[in-house]
Amino acid sequence: MNKVLIIDDEPWAREVIKSLGEWDRLRLAIVGEAEDGKEGLRLIKELEPQIVLTDMRMPGFDGVELLQQLKSQFPSLKIVVMSGYDDFIYLKQAIHSRAVDYLLKPVDPIELNDALRKCIHELEVQKQTVNTSWKLPLVFPSTALMDRYMALRQRVFAALFELCKPAVLQTMDKLEEFLESAFPEGMEPALQAKMGDDFLQILDQFMSENEVGFESRAAETDAAAQWKNVSETFQAIGRKYGEAIDKIEAIRKTKTRLVIVEVQSYIDQHYMDPISLETVAHQFFVSKEHLSRVFKTTVGENLTEYIIRMRMEKARELLMQPHISIKQAAQMVGYPEQAYFHRVFKKQFGITPGDIRSGKEK
Repeated sequence: MNKVLIIDDEPWAREVIKSLGEWDRLRLAIVGEAEDGKEGLRLIKELEPQIVLTDMRMPGFDGVELLQQLKSQFPSLKIVVMSGYDDFIYLKQAIHSRAVDYLLKPVDPIELNDALRKCIHELEVQKQTVNTSWKLPLVFPSTALMDRYMALRQRVFAALFELCKPAVLQTMDKLEEFLESAFPEGMEPALQAKMGDDFLQILDQFMSENEVGFESRAAETDAAAQWKNVSETFQAIGRKYGEAIDKIEAIRKTKTRLVIVEVQSYIDQHYMDPISLETVAHQFFVSKEHLSRVFKTTVGENLTEYIIRMRMEKARELLMQPHISIKQAAQMVGYPEQAYFHRVFKKQFGITPGDIRSGKEK
């Protein structure tokens, strides 16, 4: 299990991050929190986390200084930068320090968990490189060929974890061409099977991180042993990677729809309150832009239009009741100013609240 340290001077901000991360699902453990860069650096030395989530603007020892220290002292540490400011200087420092991702506050949970997955992937690639590199000189006749193989291999894994199916398939084709060129007389069956199993192990880890069922490892290993040549091996692996990406994307789309159902339910229960795109986004810990985009795609109308329509439909129901005045109906659906309510109502239905009350509804 990889260890995570959170660095932010605002206690509530640390709590939000802890509430948004899919820690158990991603097999991550939060081992500590720090209020500034100095305390963060001390805890990194003491707790030895693999991943650090850090704010940039903090009093005293800030994120810029921290990133400079981490780059020199902990080059293998995976860093996710968080900032409430779309600041070029901060972004430049994050890039210079090779941060895995740069997230704007308020942090979007999908973006946060995607960043955590990138960290896990990079840690796994590091581990796989160490585990594999000692064997490669025995396989490839030259260092140049070995380096080319490792570069293509890493590109495949990066494309897989980024859910980029075209890039996966394209790089698999290049890998197949490269190996057929490097081994014109074909590879030893045992070596070919081991190389295929190496790619299947990464697929297994990828599916496990996303809590998706797939073929058993035993079945996959048996399949790798049955593939006759390099072409068959990498075409089969490419298909498996593509199927995995399709499956994950389908699951994520379903989860997105479920979240929007929760958003609609929240609006239905709070339409009488002063809610807006901004307040709803804050309620669900997402950015306004992300909520607006997903809501529009899923529901077919933007969130503000949905709130107005919901309020107006409720208002029309209330106006059907003689004991409720127009002013009361307006206030009950979140419009303290009757004149403004009148304009919105007429724009929505083409008639005035008074027309409803006098029975002139068409």
